[in-house]
Amino acid sequence: MVIRDRTLKSSESTQNASRVINFRPEPEKHSPYVIHKGRVVDAIYVDPEVPDWAGNLLYEALTPALDKIHAGARLAHYPKFDKQQRNEPTHIRRLLLQNTMKTIFIPLDNHLDLQQRLQLAIRVGYSDRNPLAEGYGNQLESRLDEFDQYAGQYDMETDNSATAASGFSVLGLSGGGKSRTFLRCLHLLPQVIRHTKYKGKEYTCKQIVWLKLDCPFDASHKGLCIQFFNTVDAILGTDYRRNYAGKRRTVDEMLSDMALVAANHSLGMLVIDEIQRLNVGNSGRGRKSFSPGAQKINPAAERMLNFFVQLVNTIGVPVVLVGTYKGMAVLSGEFSQIRRGTGQGDMIWDRLENNEQWMSFLDALWKYQYVRKESQPTDSAGKGKTIGDVLYDETQGIIDFAIKVFMFAQERAMETGKEKITGGLIRQVAKDKLKIPQLVLQALKMKDMRILERFEDLYPAAMKDYMSYQTEEPTVSGKIASAPEVKALLKQNTQQEQSQNQLKKAVADETDTATEITAEVDVTEGQPS
Repeated sequence: MVIRDRTLKSSESTQNASRVINFRPEPEKHSPYVIHKGRVVDAIYVDPEVPDWAGNLLYEALTPALDKIHAGARLAHYPKFDKQQRNEPTHIRRLLLQNTMKTIFIPLDNHLDLQQRLQLAIRVGYSDRNPLAEGYGNQLESRLDEFDQYAGQYDMETDNSATAASGFSVLGLSGGGKSRTFLRCLHLLPQVIRHTKYKGKEYTCKQIVWLKLDCPFDASHKGLCIQFFNTVDAILGTDYRRNYAGKRRTVDEMLSDMALVAANHSLGMLVIDEIQRLNVGNSGRGRKSFSPGAQKINPAAERMLNFFVQLVNTIGVPVVLVGTYKGMAVLSGEFSQIRRGTGQGDMIWDRLENNEQWMSFLDALWKYQYVRKESQPTDSAGKGKTIGDVLYDETQGIIDFAIKVFMFAQERAMETGKEKITGGLIRQVAKDKLKIPQLVLQALKMKDMRILERFEDLYPAAMKDYMSYQTEEPTVSGKIASAPEVKALLKQNTQQEQSQNQLKKAVADETDTATEITAEVDVTEGQPS
C-alpha cells in the first residue's frame, strides 16, 4: 500500500497517482547530520505472539520479542581480553585500553527497562496498522489529506479516532548513556525490512522499523525535515530530499510530506534525541527561551511538539522524545498528551547510586585492567573507603565519567611505572582530567543547590512542574530516586492516582446500581397485577 505522491504535477497525476518518488541509487553525499543506520533485511514472516495480530505482515516480519535475560545478553558488549595482554609494551596496552573503553557496554537495569519499553511501543504501534486490512489505505490517505500539525491541541479524552500507538519520553542528566543505549536497543531490531511477497501475493514495500534523529541545534522545523529526508534517503537510496525539501517548499508542506513518507514506509518508531534544544531554539519564530516551570512554552516549540502528537494520532507512529533534564520544561503541560495510554509512564534517568548496581557495573568494568598489577574495586583505599567508593565520589555515578577516569587511572599508572590502580591515583587523575566538570561534580557531592540549579542539564530544576502533569507515574532510576523532594512528588502522585481510581470506582458502582434498579422496574412493570 502506497499513499499517492502529492508533489506530482497535475499533468502526471492521473498516470502516477499511486506511485512513490522514484528510487535512486545514490544517497545525499553531503549531509550535516549524523545518520544512524541499522540492518536491512528481507522479510521472513513468523506467527505473532498475540493471536489477534495474525495476518499483519508489518508485525509478523519483526524479530521475536525478547525477555530481559535475552535482551541483556544481546545488548552487552564485552571486548575480548586476555591477561597476557598485560605483558605487552605500554604503547600497545594503551591502544587496547582505549579501544576497550570506547566499545564496552555493560547492561544495567535501566537499559533493560528501556529495551522492553521500545519493544512494546513498536509492536503495539503496528498492531492496528495492517496495510492489507480492508479499507486501511483509504482511511490512512484520508487522515493524511487532513494532516494538520496544530490539530494536536484538543482534548485527548474525547478523541475517538486515536490509534493504538503512543510514545514516552526519557529525560536524564548529560553523560548518563541515554543516546548510546537507545542505539543499542534499536539495533536489536532491523531498521529496514524489504517486503516482496506475502502468503503468495505480491506486496512490495520497504518498511522502516525505526529512525533516530537529533533535534537540530537551532531547533528549526526545516532542519528537522531535511534531516528526516536525508536519513531516509541514506538508508533506502531514495531522493526525498530533492523532491520534498527544495528551496520553494514551505515548512508546513515539508512537515506534511514527512508524514507522507513515514506512512508510505510504515515507520514503526521515531526517536527524537536532544529534545532540550527546543528550550533555547527559535524553530523559525517565537521567543528564544522560557523559564522552567512556565505554563506556556514558546510558539515554535509548541508547533514542533504538536507535529509529533499528530504523527502519533494520524498515522500511528510512536514518537519517543529523549533529552537532558533541561527538556522537562519543554515536555510539561499540555504536551504530556503525547505519552498518553502507554501504561509505562516516562523515564527519568539519573546517575547511579553507590549500591549493588554500581558494584555490578564495577565488577564488569574491572575485568579490563591492562596494568601489570591487578587490583579489585573492593580493595581498601583508606579512611574506611574502597577503591570503588573513591571512583564513585570522584564521578558521582555518572557512567561516562566513571569509564573515562578508570581509563585515565590506568594510563597514569603505566606512565609512572606504578602499574596499579589505587584510590589515590583515581583522585589524582579525576582532579587533572575532569577540570571543567569539577564544579558540578563537587556540587553533586555536597548537594549544593545554589550551584546545581544553574546547570539544568544535570539537575532537574523543573521536576515539580513536570511531575504535576504526568498522567502515569514515571519510572525514576538512579540517585535522584532517593531525593526527599522526588519521593514526596512520587508519593503525592500515587495518592492522587489512588483518589482518582476510587472516584472512578464509585461512579461505576453508582452506574451499575442505577442500571440494576431500572432493570427491576422494567421487570415489575411487565408483570400482571
